[in-house]
Amino acid sequence: MLAPGDVELAGNAASFRASFASPELTELTSVLARLVAASDGVADAVTRHDRIALDRCNERADALVDQVNHLPASLTAEDRELLGEVGVTALCERLAVGARRNAYLIEQAWAVDAALMRLLLGLGKVGPDGTVGGYGANPGPSYVDRQA
Repeated sequence: MLAPGDVELAGNAASFRASFASPELTELTSVLARLVAASDGVADAVTRHDRIALDRCNERADALVDQVNHLPASLTAEDRELLGEVGVTALCERLAVGARRNAYLIEQAWAVDAALMRLLLGLGKVGPDGTVGGYGANPGPSYVDRQA
């Protein structure tokens, strides 16, 4: 048993045990870390409205996902016991959080684009009463197609 002051010893034991991971587990951890970085790159590209960077990050993420799909089959039972200690579960949680964040950012970008298109298309239209319509005029349904 560990005494209350032996927290450092427990952390060192986990890192010592993780250092004996197989090359497959080490590669899985590395690929997942690069996938997290690609996910962060997607969020940055969406925030900056940088289409070229978004395409580049998506291509990199697709290649990494292909690698991740093939690596778990090569893990041994001992490797699977070490998943939490080498950080694979934490990386998977970060990927889940990043996926939700990216979905939210992309949804917001679609909503902004839809509002901008309504604004641009509504400018200069003359209504039936002869007044020039603007953004305040509602040309149709006010929902965002979330399946687009």
